[in-house]
Amino acid sequence: MNRRRGQILTVMVSIAAIASFGSVVWWAHNQDVKAGGRGLEPLVVQAPATPSRIKPENAGGLTVPNQDKEVFNRLQPNTVPAQPEKLLPGPTNPKLPAGGILPAPAAPKPPDAEVAGKTPTPLQAATPASVTPGSGAPAPAPAVTETKPAATESGPSIASLIDNMSGPVGGWRVQVASVKNEDVAKSTWARLQSAHGDVMANLRMQAVRVDLGDKGVWYRVQGGPLDEKQAQNVCSTLKTRKADCVLIPPAR
Repeated sequence: MNRRRGQILTVMVSIAAIASFGSVVWWAHNQDVKAGGRGLEPLVVQAPATPSRIKPENAGGLTVPNQDKEVFNRLQPNTVPAQPEKLLPGPTNPKLPAGGILPAPAAPKPPDAEVAGKTPTPLQAATPASVTPGSGAPAPAPAVTETKPAATESGPSIASLIDNMSGPVGGWRVQVASVKNEDVAKSTWARLQSAHGDVMANLRMQAVRVDLGDKGVWYRVQGGPLDEKQAQNVCSTLKTRKADCVLIPPAR
């Protein structure tokens, strides 16, 4: 019960305070209106009619003498200042020939006319071999020796380069794996060729499809072409490296 009375008392005091503040504001507003104010209207500041800055009659300041004297321009009296030197020549008007028509340029000579105008140099007849008096036969003609181009030491000859470019020739192949998928065959060949590039770098991969019936379809990974000796060397090298290799003879 006491708690409820305390709440009612608090509300009544709050209402009385608000009413008192409102009455004070209203009284102040009435006093402003009575004193000639405009109430709640905003105040407007008017600019003065006179200029804000006026130049004084006596500005004062430092007066520098001899500002209108020409002594600073002439070192000697009664002398005219030298004119600047002109480095470029004056403009000239081109002179036209009589009649005002320029001559047409000469047409260039065709190359055939220049070749035809040159006279060929006549060939001199070969002089016969001199015959020694008292001998019945003429002196033998000097032997003509055929000069061959010397072999350069800067690199191999052209013939050796052509032989190396021809690559291995033969129908032999080497089989290095047998897998169930063509994509696996390609990846297997790439892995083996990267691991054994010294013997498989020049070989061309061929995936031979074989149907083994109940065992399914297999792809034999083979490389070539090689001759029989080359195929044997490749297989022997791979076997020493613990890699599978089978010789495939050419088809007959």
